[in-house]
Amino acid sequence: MPEPAVNGLRPQITEEQDAGPEKFTLTCPRCGVVGRYRFALLARRAFEAHADEEHPAVDSPLDRIRTLVDLAETTPGAWGCELGQETYVVRQRAHDQYEVEVTSRRITIDAPLRTLDDARIAIGGHAKLVNAALATAATIQLRHGTPADAIPLE
Repeated sequence: MPEPAVNGLRPQITEEQDAGPEKFTLTCPRCGVVGRYRFALLARRAFEAHADEEHPAVDSPLDRIRTLVDLAETTPGAWGCELGQETYVVRQRAHDQYEVEVTSRRITIDAPLRTLDDARIAIGGHAKLVNAALATAATIQLRHGTPADAIPLE
């Protein structure tokens, strides 16, 4: 049975009979051999720590904003969310045109919104859940996509 994956990586734990007391070898698919352990359970725990430290699971900037600003469709062509004491409603005005209204204040956020993700970025910034760096990174990702070799800045 294969080992469970941690942060998208599946370790290989092999047992060697003639290896003395530390007979379980832990191998990371990216780093190679990590160490030798007395018990398979210790090797699994060591891989969890190794994966968290060396290969952390990082959401993309856009995924982070989608998590923070969870829009739910309220009626056809309208989405809403509540963040703190504010209620935000996104309405689709045309094919590539959206409008964000803060209903609790009766104001409209003035920003160019071509997609629901643009609206999420604007709402996150207005609610102060999203800083300028994260908003910029998400906008770049939205416009250009994320290259396969991108390195997250954290």
